[in-house]
Amino acid sequence: MRWLCALALIASPALAEGEYANGISGAQAAELVTLALTEAGVSGAEPTVPVRPFPACDHAPTVSPKFDGWETAELRCDSPSWSRNIRTRASVSQMAPLRLEITNNDAPENLGPMVVALARTMGRGEMVTAGDVRLLPRTAQTPRDTFSDIEQVVGRRLRSSIGEGQFLLTRHLDPDWAVRVGTPIALQIQVGPINVIAPGEALQDGRIGDVIELRNLSSGKVVRGVVTGDNIVALRPNII
Repeated sequence: MRWLCALALIASPALAEGEYANGISGAQAAELVTLALTEAGVSGAEPTVPVRPFPACDHAPTVSPKFDGWETAELRCDSPSWSRNIRTRASVSQMAPLRLEITNNDAPENLGPMVVALARTMGRGEMVTAGDVRLLPRTAQTPRDTFSDIEQVVGRRLRSSIGEGQFLLTRHLDPDWAVRVGTPIALQIQVGPINVIAPGEALQDGRIGDVIELRNLSSGKVVRGVVTGDNIVALRPNII
């Protein structure tokens, strides 16, 4: 019955980071480890539920394999700084096969589909660079919301701390903003057959296709436009 509850936890969304501010219960710690094992392709493991709660953490703790294997998982918090180990009771046969690291997008065809994973442990708020990630073969246990191209994640920031070797998922990264608040933008204004470019300032974040508010620096007026590219917004007459 205990593990039926654990399975239900796997299917549930990750706990809000604010819930760790008053300490991490044994059940919460086991859930974090279970989610990390699932993302790493380790099935059938049953993490030990700690009797004593773990200290508070300002963010979701990083979960990574200890001693180069998932027999023991390490939970690490950056603020305040602490780490704890949890036995997963995973056997060698339950672990994913040795992953071949690919450092570019030209993955050999015989390896099958490749997905992006972290090459090092990274903290919340860090920006991903090409050197921080690698391509690993997709397995049957790999989550669906992964990335197949390194360029899809480069330049984006992490929303939570992620351990080395874990696949990057959509929920791990900030949205892929084409326009950020306060940045200078090119405001495209169509006047008859003429396309006028005016300086502007974004008042909202926006992805391509989003309608955002911005300030026309030439007139000082606040208007709305459609994000059409990196730091480019088109003013449309039908947008109020």
